[in-house]
Amino acid sequence: MGVSLANNQPFYIQVRQSIKAKIESGEWKEGDLIPSELELSKMYGVSRVTIRTAISALVQEQYLVRKAGYGTTVYKNKSSLSNFTMIQSFTNEMDEMGLPSKTMSYELKMIEADHILASIFNVKEGTKLYNLRRIRGTAIPILYSDTYLLPVLNIPDNPEILKGSLYHYLASQNVFFSKFDEYVSAVHAPKNVRNLLQIYDDSPQLKRKRFSYGENNRLLEYTETYYNAKLYEYRTRLFYRKS
Repeated sequence: MGVSLANNQPFYIQVRQSIKAKIESGEWKEGDLIPSELELSKMYGVSRVTIRTAISALVQEQYLVRKAGYGTTVYKNKSSLSNFTMIQSFTNEMDEMGLPSKTMSYELKMIEADHILASIFNVKEGTKLYNLRRIRGTAIPILYSDTYLLPVLNIPDNPEILKGSLYHYLASQNVFFSKFDEYVSAVHAPKNVRNLLQIYDDSPQLKRKRFSYGENNRLLEYTETYYNAKLYEYRTRLFYRKS
């Protein structure tokens, strides 16, 4: 079960993926106490520092929760991004491919819903919404996202928050999701988007629309994301979970 030197991914990512697979497949169930850092270190043949790094990442993703004086258990009783095996953040996707990721630029502002956004969110025109626009990638731009969010909480204009995972921040503020609808299509991206992604032809690009619903089945977030199709492959993974 140890990590593989032939795998070019860092050891902590290999461990993180292995533990995540155990949780998603149901081998480790909600509320289960997982092995100690020492036991996991022996199991995977890596240092305790590597195990600690992998566990910390899974705690942030809400796969695991640490309990002082007790140990680390599989997360339960909250609907969040990590409960959906088809839904991942861009940061996690890049991690799994062994690639560094970063937010290259961002802009957060408060806007008034036009008739299109009002229809999407089922609110009145003029309703205040957060609008977060980001360009993300590795060394070069890979995606441009345009996110609209109901102001169910205050989102500070803080680079550490806005350059990282928006879902992780929302979960840290006890804002969780119960359902996602996604639509992926091949489109000719608008010229301004092609410029932002440094695309210099009119070839089709990937466009994803995501509708994210809260625990009361109310739409909280709507995002349109354009991906440079030459640099990005959209992947999903499905697991069967026994009830």
